[in-house]
Amino acid sequence: MKSNERQIILHAQEFARSILERDSSGHDWWHIQRVTRIARILANLEGANVYICELSALLHDVADEKLNESKEAGYERVQNWLMQAGVETTDRELVLEIINTMSFSGGTGNTMRTLEGRIVQDADRLDALGVIGIARTFAYSGWKGQKMYDPFIPLREKMTQEEYRSGESTAINHFYEKLLKLKDRMNTESARLLADNKHQSLELFLQAFDKEWAIGNNAYLSESPIHRGNVTRVHISFDDSTAGSLKLMLQSNPGEIVVTLGDNLMVGPLPNDRDFSHSFSGRNEWIQERYSTAYADDRKQSMLQAAFSWHIWPQQLMEVPCLIWAGDSASEQLGLRRLLSLMPDHPDAMVINATSILHEQDPNTWYKGTYEMTPKKLQTVLNVSELVRLSPEEQAGYREEWSRLLNEDGTLRVLKGKELHTVSVSYYDGDILEAAYRVEARHGFFKKSARIIGDVIGNGELTVPDLFVEYRVRHLIREGALVHTGDLSTMRNYSVSLVDPSIPEEQWSHEQRLAKVVKVRSLLREMMEINLSEKDVMEQLSQLDAAALGKPPSPQPEVDEGGIQALLDELLITYQQHKEQRISIMESLGKMLNHMHQDTHKE
Repeated sequence: MKSNERQIILHAQEFARSILERDSSGHDWWHIQRVTRIARILANLEGANVYICELSALLHDVADEKLNESKEAGYERVQNWLMQAGVETTDRELVLEIINTMSFSGGTGNTMRTLEGRIVQDADRLDALGVIGIARTFAYSGWKGQKMYDPFIPLREKMTQEEYRSGESTAINHFYEKLLKLKDRMNTESARLLADNKHQSLELFLQAFDKEWAIGNNAYLSESPIHRGNVTRVHISFDDSTAGSLKLMLQSNPGEIVVTLGDNLMVGPLPNDRDFSHSFSGRNEWIQERYSTAYADDRKQSMLQAAFSWHIWPQQLMEVPCLIWAGDSASEQLGLRRLLSLMPDHPDAMVINATSILHEQDPNTWYKGTYEMTPKKLQTVLNVSELVRLSPEEQAGYREEWSRLLNEDGTLRVLKGKELHTVSVSYYDGDILEAAYRVEARHGFFKKSARIIGDVIGNGELTVPDLFVEYRVRHLIREGALVHTGDLSTMRNYSVSLVDPSIPEEQWSHEQRLAKVVKVRSLLREMMEINLSEKDVMEQLSQLDAAALGKPPSPQPEVDEGGIQALLDELLITYQQHKEQRISIMESLGKMLNHMHQDTHKE
C-alpha cells in the first residue's frame, strides 16, 4: 500500500469513528473495525486490492440509509469526504460503487461486479453471523423498536427493499428473513468456509431459544419460533439417545418433531403427578442419598429438566398425533404408562415397540431398548410397522398399570416378559457378585468397580442405570460381601474383590450369605462345563480302536490289545455310572441354589 493510501486509510478511520462510535444499532465503530479487518484478510487470501477493500469497509455504514436521512444523503456524504480526502477518481468511483450495491436489501441486492466488492460484502455478512451477529440482531431490533418475538407476526418470505426496511418483523424473524440465508450467499470460497461455523451458531441459538419458549408457553406447538404451527406428528422418546437417533431419522421430515421425556423411572420412588412437589422431593432425595456424590449437581439438573418436560408436554400433545417409542425395557414401558396417565383418551396416540419388531425379523438379534438402535434401524422399524391408534380401553389399561405401580410404593421395577414388576432393591445383587466372580475379582485379586458394573450390564439383559448398580456395589462393600481398595467417590477410583467371611455363620449378613450362594453356584456352573468337556473326551475314547495302538512294550507283557480294550471299557462303564450320579446330584443342587438365590432378593 502506498504512503498516501495509508494516510487516507487513517483519515477514513477517524471519519468513520467520529460518526459511528455512539451508535447503538449494531452498526457501531467496533462493527466497522471487525468488517475492515476481515476484509483485509480476505483480500490477502483472494488476491484483491487491499486498499480498496479497507477503504470501502471503513466507509460502508457511513453511507447506510438506516443511519442517514436517505440513501442519497448517505451516498453524498461519503462522496464529499472521498473528494476532500484526495482519493483518486477511479478509486473513488470503485468505493462508491461497492458501498452503493453491497446491501442485502431484503434479498434483492445487486450482484457485486468487482472482486473487491464481493470481499467487502462477504466481510459485512460474516459479521452478521455467529454469536456477535446474534447480539447485533437484538441490538438492532431494540434500536428499531421491534419485538423480540411474536408468533402472530408472520415471516416475510419475499420482500421489496421498502418492506424489508419498514415492514413489521421481530428479532427472531430476522434470522429466517436474512441471517440464515447469508451462508449460501457468500461470494468467495474463503468466506463460505468461515460462514459454516458461524451459521451453526445461529442454528444452535434458535434451537435453544425454541426450547426455552416451549417451557414458558402453553401453546408451543402453534407458537414455536422454529415450527410455527406446522407440526404434523410428535415422536415421543424416553431418553436422549433414542431422541438423537429419531432426530437424525426425521431430518427430511420437517413436520415431525421429537419430544424427550427423560428420567429413568426404573429406579427410585415413582413420581406421583397428583402430589408432584412431595413425590419429586422424595425421589430426588432417594437418588442423591444412594448414588455417588460425583456429578451430583449434574444429576439434579437432569432431574429438574426432566420434571419440566413432564409438566410441559402431556397436555400440549393432546393436540397432535403422537408416536410413542417404547421398547422392551422397563424404563421405556414405565414412561409409556406415566405419559398415558397424563393425557387420558388421546385421540391419535400410537405405540411402536422397536425391540420386539426387530427381534421378530431376526430372532438372533435382541436389543435391550430403543436407545441401542441406529437411525437406520429405527427407519426400518417405521417402514415395516402397521401403526394402529391406541383404543380408549388400551389407554385405560396402561393408566391402571401405572396406578398399580404407584400404589406398590417400591424403588426398583423390572420387566419380566411383557409385565412390569416391583422388586426388592437387592434384585441385582446376585448378578453383581457373579460378575465379580466371573472377572476373577476373588482370592485377594482386585478388579475395577467400573469393569464389574460394565460386566453386569453387558452380560445381562439389563437396562438398569450403571449408577444404580454402583450404588449396590457400595452397599455390598458396606455389608461385607465385597472388600475394596481406593476412593469410593466414583466407580473408576476403586477396585473390589469377593471375600469369605471369617466370622461364624450365624453372624453372616444377608449379603455375605448371598455371596456364598453365588460362589457355590459359580463353582457348580464351572463343574457343569467340565462335565461337558469330559463327556466329549469320553465319546472320543469310546470310538477308539485299541488294536490300532499296536502291541505294548515288552516290560508289560500282561497288557495286550485285549487288555487295553478291557481297561478302556471299564473306564467308560465307571464314567457312565459316575456321570449319571453326578448329573443327578448337580441338578438337585442347582435347584436348591436357585431357590436360595431367589430368597436372597428379599431384604
